[in-house]
Amino acid sequence: MTRTLLAAAVALLVSGCAHHSLGAGEPLETDAPEIVTLPESGLQEDPEAALMFSVLAGEIAVRSGQTADAAAFYGAAAALSHDPEIAERATRIALFARDREQALRSGERWLALSPEHMEAVQIVALLRIDAGQVEAAAQQLDELMQRRAREGASPYSSLASLMVQADNRDHALETLDHLATRRAGDRDTWRVYAELALRFDATGAALQATERGLEQHPDAISLYLLRAQALERDERGDEALALMREAVAAHPDSRDARIGYAHALTDHADDDRGPEEIARLAELAPDDHEARLTLALLSLESGWHEAAREQLEALEARGVRENEVAYYLGRLHELEGDADRARTFFERVGEGEFRADARLRLAALTLRENGAGAARAAFDELQTHDDADVAREAWVVEVNTLREEEAYERALERADAALDAFPEESDLLYLRGLIHERLDRVDAALQDFRTILDNDPDSATAMNALGYTLADRTDRYEEAYELITQALEQRPDDAAVVDSYGWVLYKLGRLDEAEEQLRRAWSMMEDGEIASNLAVVLWEQGERDEARELLDKALEREPGHERLQRVRRELLE
Repeated sequence: MTRTLLAAAVALLVSGCAHHSLGAGEPLETDAPEIVTLPESGLQEDPEAALMFSVLAGEIAVRSGQTADAAAFYGAAAALSHDPEIAERATRIALFARDREQALRSGERWLALSPEHMEAVQIVALLRIDAGQVEAAAQQLDELMQRRAREGASPYSSLASLMVQADNRDHALETLDHLATRRAGDRDTWRVYAELALRFDATGAALQATERGLEQHPDAISLYLLRAQALERDERGDEALALMREAVAAHPDSRDARIGYAHALTDHADDDRGPEEIARLAELAPDDHEARLTLALLSLESGWHEAAREQLEALEARGVRENEVAYYLGRLHELEGDADRARTFFERVGEGEFRADARLRLAALTLRENGAGAARAAFDELQTHDDADVAREAWVVEVNTLREEEAYERALERADAALDAFPEESDLLYLRGLIHERLDRVDAALQDFRTILDNDPDSATAMNALGYTLADRTDRYEEAYELITQALEQRPDDAAVVDSYGWVLYKLGRLDEAEEQLRRAWSMMEDGEIASNLAVVLWEQGERDEARELLDKALEREPGHERLQRVRRELLE
């Protein structure tokens, strides 16, 4: 049988019926249903006729929408034929029909007839994985990786992109386990195994892969990093920190190890040990400017200002990454409340990636120090910038700065103007909603938050804002509870959402649960809003000394916080 059989068989069908090679999810073209039946005799004695009949019957079944029959007929044709095109079509039709067993049989025939066909190799490997034939799949993947390496392609990216397509992830991880064992001397196969285990949320498999991989390759920094990530997910942060310290001790010249340890420090070290270790890491490679900058930014993010200053000033003294260093020194002084020093550094930032944000921050500093009029020209220039992202951000910064300065009427005017320029922009609607709430225009605030949800029904920020406003400013507590719980599902570790959840529980009279959630929120972020809500619940629970202490502590940190001041007056005066 020659390769012309398939074309000849199709040509015998009704003129104008087109077909093409099918993937697993591509549509089949069908006409009115036809009945496909097997002849009673004659085919067993004539394999050529049997093959012709199977192809014709399969094509008729395709046209009729009888995908299961089409898969069966083409499967029979593939078994009889030596034409890889027939086996390929049989495989694709079976995949479309979701008949995995038939697809695997046809696919194996396709692979046998065309062993170098890359797609045949990949499809059969995936079908074997999903069928639980993990050892056979691992052997096939090993051969595929060897082939990709011979071709000069990355075998590891090919492996990762293929494995994420597996429907059965448990079988995929079993296959990777067999593959890594076969390739025990190849550290990158262990790396891909661990990466995919983490991607599949299989923390146990990731821990196993990294443990076994490190036994084989104790110098593989990538496996240390992946193991630390798996330990973090397993809520074993102290072990992750110890592991990365061990990695740095064993490999002090490795930038990846140092940066990985720094990340672990920012998550778990205290405010004394963290900066000390950051300084030690910088000393291990004093001329690694990129690593120093990373250490500075991690320190800045963690609130370790002196550690950040030490690294940034060292870079400034060496004259490297000048714009970037100036920008982050400006950010450091801004966070410390030193507006003059912040301005000095922001003004040094030249053209490039950080220039626009530096100019925005200078405008905001001017507004805070000298009022809206003094900052008008700077904001006008930025809000008409050719880059729409810069212009939009300039509106957001101006409106938010006015809100923070409690210039609510002016903030509302600018928010309205901003929304004329960028209609239904979610950040601007959110800010305007907060401003409306402060001005006791609760209905308008609710409408802004609802508009965000109308445009983006999955916005956890809008759900939380709408739910909290309903709980705090209306008696629609059940509606508020539903919105906040939806937001909490998306952001279970967001302090603001946990605070909202605790507050709506309080409004519903569930005081013990409210106290638990608000204590959790306070432990995550020592914020004035959270402190005020927790203090109210503690007071209601009879824990009044603790409520007073909490309010005093929070007001010491944020003496101008309006809600804290109001709650203190209501409870204590």
